Amino acid sequence: MAKKYTLQAVTRDRFGKGEMRRMRREGRVPAVLYGPGEKTLAMSVDNQEISHLLHEITVENTLIELELAGKDNKKYQTLIREVQRHPYRPVLQHVDFYCVPEGRKVHLEVPIVLHGIPFGVRNQSGLVQHVLRDLEILVLPSNIPEQLVVDITELKIGESIHVENLPKGDFDILTEGRQTVVTVVPPVVVKVAAAEEEMAEELEEGPTEPEVIGEKKESEEQ
Repeated sequence: MAKKYTLQAVTRDRFGKGEMRRMRREGRVPAVLYGPGEKTLAMSVDNQEISHLLHEITVENTLIELELAGKDNKKYQTLIREVQRHPYRPVLQHVDFYCVPEGRKVHLEVPIVLHGIPFGVRNQSGLVQHVLRDLEILVLPSNIPEQLVVDITELKIGESIHVENLPKGDFDILTEGRQTVVTVVPPVVVKVAAAEEEMAEELEEGPTEPEVIGEKKESEEQ
């Protein structure tokens, strides 16, 4: 299961660009909280705390317990739905938190992790192509997996694993079943020898002199 993290937040009732700039200067990041049956709450989080958290987690499927102080002193089970960053500076602009209702399934993506070295690589000099890296699922908050591990040790050249072949779990898979997750392909043969031989022949022949336009050939003068 995915790990749970805790983050402190404070409600706010002042808005506008000037207020947002002041908040960021003080080391706070503007944020909102919304979800089914919940009123949208404006708040802020500590810049260092949220920056550190974003470096540790997989945003799409990590539950965060948001401890909200201020007018609405309460805890919320949330997922981060959007992170807005400055276009060219390392500055967080805004974060959206989605309140996850207990007992209701949520739609999210889980990373697919490949495990092992395929037979086709070990013994046939093949190459692994990891085609699909995230799986869309519908899952209860308590059953959110951190990642989906796929064993590829038996794959030979020309063989693939599709979504319909993935191990089952306590979730519903939404990604189309025929999509390829991973495949092993033949090695790419680069015809280096042929290219070198062609280059050597060109060097032996030497450079050809360009014909000067307007210059008469010897046969034409006689």
